[in-house]
Amino acid sequence: MTFILSAAVSISAQAQFPYEGSVFTDEYVSLQDPTLLGIEVGWDDPGFTIPLPFTFSLGDIQAFELNLGGTGEMLFAMDEIGDVNILWPLSLDVIDASNAMTKDPEDVSTIGYQTEGNEPNRIFKIEWNNCGVYEEIDELGTANIRVNWQVWLHEGSGMIEYRFGPTTLTDEDLLNLLEGAPFTSGILLNWDQESYSSDVYTADGEATNPSWALTTDFYSWYYSGESLTNVPQEGTGYRFNGTSTSIAESEVVTNAFQLFPNPASSTCVVSNLTETEQQYSCLSVAGKIVDQWMLAPQATQRLDVSEYAPGLYVIQTNQGVSQKLMIH
Repeated sequence: MTFILSAAVSISAQAQFPYEGSVFTDEYVSLQDPTLLGIEVGWDDPGFTIPLPFTFSLGDIQAFELNLGGTGEMLFAMDEIGDVNILWPLSLDVIDASNAMTKDPEDVSTIGYQTEGNEPNRIFKIEWNNCGVYEEIDELGTANIRVNWQVWLHEGSGMIEYRFGPTTLTDEDLLNLLEGAPFTSGILLNWDQESYSSDVYTADGEATNPSWALTTDFYSWYYSGESLTNVPQEGTGYRFNGTSTSIAESEVVTNAFQLFPNPASSTCVVSNLTETEQQYSCLSVAGKIVDQWMLAPQATQRLDVSEYAPGLYVIQTNQGVSQKLMIH
């Protein structure tokens, strides 16, 4: 597996991983009129830049385009100084199925995209359609395995979804063809090509009820054996919504202060729900202080966030209590 990326800086110790994975089920509907990427028939390891119809926050990067790369299955967001965050819907080396000598050259695999809905709640959808798997074509010369999936980016909420479609990939194929390479789905933030360090957030275990693990050592994870034990079936989806990691944490936040509205676009009201004066800081996901203010007990303050860059922020008190604030 080869990654061709620029080096990225490490994540600030002040910032927490902004996503939390969950599972859902929904009918898989193929894109009806997608814009197909201009990649040649017979493609393998394609590289392509995909424009986004709206700026999307992927971690601390405000992305206006995504780069298709890796082995055809990864989407990279890169900022102007070379920081890289990665969407990794399924760790498969995909290929145009028409590459197999025994296949009909008209039976091609495509990658395309389209936008649905109205501003500010559009959904950008990218689909891998009828794709083959490199290991089968390379080792066996056949292309019987097919996979389909989509990545959805939600404009208003910043939510990310991976939706899995029809597949002929079997659990036995995972054992025979991938030969111990990890099979997973997740998100990589702050990727460093030189050290292979990253915030690696991946699924392992049963595909319909996976565990989600976070590590900063890609090599250790890669050789740990932590993988999905079977193939996500049609109608399965993974959602990353960046919510609080626990009910207990959410209750503490609610009892300390309140943000409204959230997400916000022009103003946001912060209410101190405690009986003590609190200092508040607004931090970018990278840990940079954007604003600071004091609030008396039970007091409120209206923040002008119209000049804030769209994305995810953290509002934190001097007592260490924090909430995420989305600006769109």
